[in-house]
Amino acid sequence: MAASLVPGCAAMIKARFFAQLAEDAGCDTLELEFKAGVTARKLLDELEPRIAAPGIDTLRHDVVLLSINQVMAEWDAELSDGDEVGFLPPFSGG
Repeated sequence: MAASLVPGCAAMIKARFFAQLAEDAGCDTLELEFKAGVTARKLLDELEPRIAAPGIDTLRHDVVLLSINQVMAEWDAELSDGDEVGFLPPFSGG
């Protein structure tokens, strides 16, 4: 379980990119510091200086799925210290 921090304090998260999103981002994992209480959607703003276009534009697309600590999550979920955020492309089963 991730540690809770006072909003505004520094926290570390790991961003993981899967499949085509890793290619578009230019890497499959980034670790970064951010302010505790930031939402997953706001995390994209934090990633923007580290991921060139078109990678960041791809991540902002509505069909990209999100997981936090390997559980599917909504974009307005707040992040905590130690969270692993996964960005997943759309997929289908068969």
